[in-house]
Amino acid sequence: MKKIVLCLMVSLLSGCFFSTPNSTFYLLESNAELEPVSQKRLSIAVQDVLLPDYLQKPQIVLQKENSPELKVSEFNRWGSDLEGMIQNTLIEDFQRSFPQGTIKPLLFGSSAQYIVKLNIEKMTGFLRQDAVLSGSWQILNRSNKVLRQADFKLTTPAGRTYGSYVSAQSKLISELACEIAQAIEAL
Repeated sequence: MKKIVLCLMVSLLSGCFFSTPNSTFYLLESNAELEPVSQKRLSIAVQDVLLPDYLQKPQIVLQKENSPELKVSEFNRWGSDLEGMIQNTLIEDFQRSFPQGTIKPLLFGSSAQYIVKLNIEKMTGFLRQDAVLSGSWQILNRSNKVLRQADFKLTTPAGRTYGSYVSAQSKLISELACEIAQAIEAL
């Protein structure tokens, strides 16, 4: 009995002296300073974003360029589902690019004029190095015919903190949204 009481007291006291760091949560943000690409009244639907399995977790994952090693940060986390955040950020950036347009997520039975598909192959980087966003995109019409497609690889300095890394990825998503918006405008 004394051993049990002693173990409980040690456990309680150790909890007082050792604490787990608090997690910090981050959200991607659209670029409020994006200039309109067109005043056309377009309807655009953004399909669910495809991400590699290693990014489909609440923790922020870092990876150095040309390295197989991943760093999963237990205490720096996404504030929401990453695929959904990327989709919503694209939608907000497209809305700024086409202020007269209707931009929504792709829903079953959607009759949007254009459908945007995004496949992200890498959303990586490392603190004090570059943030990288790469993959491919497609623009389809209502009949699912591919009108334009391209591969992309965008980079920008990641900064020194997880907050600056998330801001860098937000910036890259906005650059990608501009690239796709210009391709839609050219159709």
